[in-house]
Amino acid sequence: MVILIFIFGYLLIALENFFSVNKVIPSILMASICWSLIIFLNIPVYELDQHLILKKDPKYLLLFHLGKASEIVFFLIGAMSIIAVIEKYSGFEAIKDLFYTNTKRKFLWIISTVSFLLSAIIDNLTATMVLISILRKTIPNYKDRLYYLGLVIISANAGGVWSPIGDITTTMLWISNKVTTIFLIKKIFIPSILCMIISTLIASYMPVFNGYIQIKKNDLSKYCKNRGFFILKLGLTLMLLVPVLKTVIGIPPYMGMMFSLGIILVIVSKKYGSTSILDDVFRKVDISSILFFLGILLSVSSLESIGSLYSLSHWINETVSTWKITTFLFGLISSIIDNIPLVAATITMFSYPLNHDLWHFIAYVSGTGGSIFLIGSAAGVSAMSMEKIDFFWYLKKISWIALIGYISGFIYLLIYPFFSL
Repeated sequence: MVILIFIFGYLLIALENFFSVNKVIPSILMASICWSLIIFLNIPVYELDQHLILKKDPKYLLLFHLGKASEIVFFLIGAMSIIAVIEKYSGFEAIKDLFYTNTKRKFLWIISTVSFLLSAIIDNLTATMVLISILRKTIPNYKDRLYYLGLVIISANAGGVWSPIGDITTTMLWISNKVTTIFLIKKIFIPSILCMIISTLIASYMPVFNGYIQIKKNDLSKYCKNRGFFILKLGLTLMLLVPVLKTVIGIPPYMGMMFSLGIILVIVSKKYGSTSILDDVFRKVDISSILFFLGILLSVSSLESIGSLYSLSHWINETVSTWKITTFLFGLISSIIDNIPLVAATITMFSYPLNHDLWHFIAYVSGTGGSIFLIGSAAGVSAMSMEKIDFFWYLKKISWIALIGYISGFIYLLIYPFFSL
């Protein structure tokens, strides 16, 4: 019954546009019903502890998994709040001058590079939303803007996979102690930048990127521009401080993010005398996304607790000849269905050690594979919603570019061991 509820809820999430049901609703209902069934029917539950399967009380396990899920939830709340502070003080508006150029092809390379780098710090979803706002002010032609947005989605997803704070799936792997910051960057940076560069290179030869472009200078006042740059540098520095604190001191990422949030709030309150900063910031926190992540993580944990994911991992290992093929297929699957539950399930299915290559492959494929279809990533869904991008237009014009970029980076991951000999 628990498995059937999960499958039904998962289908509603994957096909939310078809059923016109916000994915938050099936997510939280799925978690509630699955755990209620486990507790009410007294279904035997287990916890994998040092490779031993131990029977546990279901209420204890629910609290245990709630604690693990809360790590990601509070990390996201802190990150979203810092982004809200940067937005409030025109931090992203201040970087508009970086896009000043006179040809469409140069502008494409600039915006792809900025998407790639920015998403590694503020996450791919937020980076996409910021760049959509900038594109609306720089590219008035809607049809031309869609092509730029297609490459923004690819570049933002590629940029998010090599940073522990750049994509929610990578953050999940990092917080779950499957990867460390240094090894993640070492293994994933080159394939992710290959994905971005090759995709942008192919797109740059499309006719739409021929010719010249006129971009107006930033119309912010000097005071607002200076203030925006200061807040932007402060916010990005504090977010980059989080993995440093985890590596040097060992504090959990969500505590580091909360520390960074507290610091930026203190500085802004004192420097600009803003008494309503907390109300303004928390009003912009995306509660629906928070509830979605919580529901998904608790739903997946219910399957883990009844032993279903443990059995599934054994079946996959016996059926597929190598885990590298498994990860490649996971990447393609993530382009169709939401990659968050896919990665959450993967974390609990496999018991490979810290920094095993499988986790780096999963980090890469779950992010970049989501670019192949418009609905495969949070960045793509956000762009589709904000700019009314047609699914089939993206499939025809952009998907093949994203697929080539995805395969390029994956091939590098396969041959990487030969470079390290």
